[in-house]
Amino acid sequence: MLIPGAITFVSALLLQAAGIPQSAEPIRFLPDDAQVACRAILPQCFRREDWARLCRDQLDIREAHPVACELAEES
Repeated sequence: MLIPGAITFVSALLLQAAGIPQSAEPIRFLPDDAQVACRAILPQCFRREDWARLCRDQLDIREAHPVACELAEES
């Protein structure tokens, strides 16, 4: 018999161990016609094609944002 809340705890623990945030927001990129970007190195600060190029050129970005890199390179 499981203790109440044990399933939630175990699933949260597994997500954390996998490096997946519990409240993961969808990954967004700037629109293709965007003229301005923010200064952070985050997917939402880049157009999809620029993020894909960054992932190809910089291994540390790919390691830090593997899901965003895959999404950017799919299209």
